[in-house]
Amino acid sequence: MAVASVPGKIILLGEHGVIYGQPCLSTAIDLRVGVEMRPGEVHEVNGYPLDGYRHTYIKHAIETLWDGPPLQTTTFSNLPSASGLGSSAAITTASVACILSLSDDFSQETVARRSFDVEYEVQGGGSPNDTSACTHGGAILLARERRDGFLWKISRDDKTWYVHEVDIPAMRDVHIVVGMTGIKSKTPRQVKKVRRFVTHSGFGRELTERIGELVIEGIEALQRRDYVALGETMNEAQKNLHTLGASSDALEKLIAAARRAGAYGAKLTGAGGGGSIIALTDEPERVAIAIEKAGGRALVTSVSDDGVKMWG
Repeated sequence: MAVASVPGKIILLGEHGVIYGQPCLSTAIDLRVGVEMRPGEVHEVNGYPLDGYRHTYIKHAIETLWDGPPLQTTTFSNLPSASGLGSSAAITTASVACILSLSDDFSQETVARRSFDVEYEVQGGGSPNDTSACTHGGAILLARERRDGFLWKISRDDKTWYVHEVDIPAMRDVHIVVGMTGIKSKTPRQVKKVRRFVTHSGFGRELTERIGELVIEGIEALQRRDYVALGETMNEAQKNLHTLGASSDALEKLIAAARRAGAYGAKLTGAGGGGSIIALTDEPERVAIAIEKAGGRALVTSVSDDGVKMWG
């Protein structure tokens, strides 16, 4: 038997720009997914037959990484799905971690690599940002070149990504309020929508480059504990994401409510369209109430230093 617990994640700065070679800053959060796997008579998930539609990521992980007897899988989660908080990456990473543990091939780097392979093949593309954030915990920087804090690199087709650990203790001094719209975020659809703009517009390409610059500015602001500057960075990033077509009326409504309530900064997190916003604040209850009044569902969370954890 193997049991894995994996955190969700937020993208603090860099979504959509990361697809075009720009850096991306993400943090793991204290909302987690658990997966237990044990040998059984047939492949099952939560008592149901393993199904390619209902259990897409788990099924692909088992088919590509496991050559032993059938597995009985049980999942647990307090991480909302399709909300921009990395639910698919978390379930993938937890499943892969269990399989590798049962195969005596477990290491953090191997989990990150194999989890990205599964997500990439299921989604038909993407970057290793979410799976690496869920695997490692804390804060990570994904970039196309090696920097300080290097952890591992991952290559796919003609692309190579370098994953780095980022020490941002300042994030322990403030709260992250997640505001969920209740509208499912469709990552492939949003990526295609933005790609059309970027492919046919020099201005679109400039926006993705500016998003990458804001990632570095945001890290520098965090290291100075300058939350006002970080908030301004988040707000500018949101303006650029809106121009790229990644936002929505529902997201903008929650963002405006969070800012009026005193958040340092607020922006969408993940692919956009639906899903969630994040707000940085030292008054989490006030911001959460404002988000709820604006029609969203609010969750107060914080950075999780723990990435994948194993038992069994």
